[in-house]
Amino acid sequence: MKKSEAKLQPVGEAPAWDEELRLWLANWIADHPHLTPLVLSRKEHIGASRTMIDSYLKCTYFVEGRTTKGSKLEPLVRAYRDRVEGPTRAGVTNLFVKTRAWLQFKHACHTAITENAIVVAYSAPGVGKSRCMLEYAVQNMTTMPIQILCSANFTTRFFLQKIAQTLGLSLQQPIAVLEDSIATKLKSHPRPLFVDQANYLNEKALGAICHLWEVAHIPIVLIGTKDLYDLFNSSRMTQDVRAQLSSRVKMHYPLEGLALADVKTIVERVMKNKATPEVVAKIYEVTGGNHRALEFIFPRIDELSKIKGNEEKPMTSIVQAAGARLMVA
Repeated sequence: MKKSEAKLQPVGEAPAWDEELRLWLANWIADHPHLTPLVLSRKEHIGASRTMIDSYLKCTYFVEGRTTKGSKLEPLVRAYRDRVEGPTRAGVTNLFVKTRAWLQFKHACHTAITENAIVVAYSAPGVGKSRCMLEYAVQNMTTMPIQILCSANFTTRFFLQKIAQTLGLSLQQPIAVLEDSIATKLKSHPRPLFVDQANYLNEKALGAICHLWEVAHIPIVLIGTKDLYDLFNSSRMTQDVRAQLSSRVKMHYPLEGLALADVKTIVERVMKNKATPEVVAKIYEVTGGNHRALEFIFPRIDELSKIKGNEEKPMTSIVQAAGARLMVA
């Protein structure tokens, strides 16, 4: 299927639909052949019927008497687009680059999925773990994984309720029954489980993950900082508990930060002809190869560049000033 291209429109009324959004969806499917209209009809993707998606792509959906005002299709497509494209930084959507961390993370997910194993991927904050998780799901999977983003306030019960909610299970069950219901559901309807910021989980929550794996043998990817790795070797746990958890983890993957070549690719994509070797080197220096810091610095550079009196300043000086506003560990 060839990518759709915008064509000259005849004089007259504009289309009743969002043509840019329709073209985006057509191109998205062309770029991701595994994401067919049938796959996209699942609730974890767009959640509209295949017939609706097909007719939308053929420009017949709204011609058939429907109006954009009453239709839920385009809002569903927009919501899906927001999820899969990631954030917009400095007016640029999708700053994703296939970095060393991406290749390492991809191998970790491949190991988990092909071997139905638990793997742990960890790194310093801001390396791009969450974005790698999104990209892997979009580029390689037709069945979207259960994706849980943890926080410091997560209890074991709330963690299990988040999984149960995704699976359509009752949340008002005793915690042991809830855990067993999830395991039974995943055994009959397997889905990978991706847990982001898993370093916030306590010993009981990690034990629940191990129980789900024992019963359902689903692929599980735990993502976090080095604290996550340390949880499996923590002196706060008894030797028996540590052994029970660690024995079920197939592999631990330490992820690396951005290399200079990775930063160069991203900077050139955003700054175009302003991305001189000196500017790239300075940005790499002030961000320390941290992906999140790199995303945050571009709006600051743009902002400072527009201040009166800065037009004649070297771009490296502006980058240095922008970097001073970042909190880089």
